[in-house]
Parts: sequence; structure tokens; C-alpha cells
Amino acid sequence: MADAKQQQQQQQQPQQAAAAATGVWKTVKPFVNGGASGMLATCVIQPIDMVKVRIQLGEGSAGQVTRNMLANEGVRSFYKGLSAGLLRQATYTTARLGSFRVLTNKAVEKNEGKPLPLFQKAFIGLTAGAIGACVGSPADLALIRMQADSTLPVAQRRNYKNAFHALYRISGDEGVLALWKGAGPTVVRAMALNMGMLASYDQSVELFRDKFGAGEISTVVGKILVPTSF
Repeated sequence: MADAKQQQQQQQQPQQAAAAATGVWKTVKPFVNGGASGMLATCVIQPIDMVKVRIQLGEGSAGQVTRNMLANEGVRSFYKGLSAGLLRQATYTTARLGSFRVLTNKAVEKNEGKPLPLFQKAFIGLTAGAIGACVGSPADLALIRMQADSTLPVAQRRNYKNAFHALYRISGDEGVLALWKGAGPTVVRAMALNMGMLASYDQSVELFRDKFGAGEISTVVGKILVPTSF
């Protein structure tokens, strides 16, 4: 009898381990998917973002900036700060999209599985944006400094080697709290952006699925039409 019970317990152990692993992945999945999609988007959009920063610094139009960068700095200049951009996505986007999905799932459970009203989705988006911005602010600071570095006089350039070198130098030279310089406006921007973007994203998915009876492919297309990689 004891042997049979022990055998049954041994048979249940793999099942319990598999169930635990599934539960962990279900929790982690939104964070992994959010970070990976953001990092992929950054690899594609980095050159355009670099040109945008140079325009904002007063170096001319998009055409002028592009020509000057190619002539004076080469193609690699379009990817300056890429490591910081990837780190930003790995922190900011991972945190905002992951926390939005986790908070939404918790709210749906409390709502007995019913879809959430738009105002509640907006509030969750607001919260997720604040969380993401607080986590990603140091990487955002490193990204801006690395992108703007070559526009400074030679004597004033910081010459950061990569994002981690930038964070190390900033915290060492200016103090740890300096990593969150400008965090206030960054958080407010992220809260406003995510409140509208993530709430409307979920609302559009429900619209495609519930109101129009769209299948899986149509719902995915509907998701793609709503930008999620800012």
C-alpha cells in the first residue's frame, strides 16, 4: 500500500513541475514578448531616431542631416547609441507592456472574467506607463547622451563606449540619482502615451473579436494596425 502511494506521488511530481513551469511562463511571457518586440523595433527604427535627434538639435532638415552624417561620420553613425536603445527597450518596454498585461489580467479576474470598461483600461495604461518610465529612465538618459555626443565640441564629448559604460560614468561622476535626470517629464509622457495607446489597443482587439466576430487572423491584423512599439 505504501509502495503504491509512493509510486503515485512519483508520477505526480513531473506533472506538478510542468504545471509550475507553465504558471511561471504565463506570468513572465508578457514581459519577454514586450521586451523582445521593442528591441527588434529599435534595431529597425534606430537610424530614423538618430536623424530625428539631430534635427531637434538644430542641425538642419532630415535630408541635410542624413547627407552630413553619411559624409562626415559614415553609416555606423546612424547606429550610435544602439546599445542604449536596446537597453531602454529591455527595461522600459518590458516593464510597461508586462505590467499592463499582468494588471489587466488581475482586474479581469476581479471582474469575474468580463471585459474591462475603457476607463479602467486607461487607468491601468497610466500605471503601466509610470512603472515603465521609472525603470527605463536611466537607459533613456544614456541613449540621449550617446546620440547627441558627436554634436558637442571635442573637449566636451563624453565618448561613452556603450550603454553600460554610460551608466557607470554617469553614476560615478554625477551620483546615482543623476541616472534619473529628467525622469519627471519622461514619466508624465509615458503615462499619457500608454494611457491612450494600451487602452485603445485592448479596446480595438475586443472590437474585432466580439463586435465583428473576427477570427484569429483578422484579430491579429487588427492588433497590427494599432502601434505598440513606442
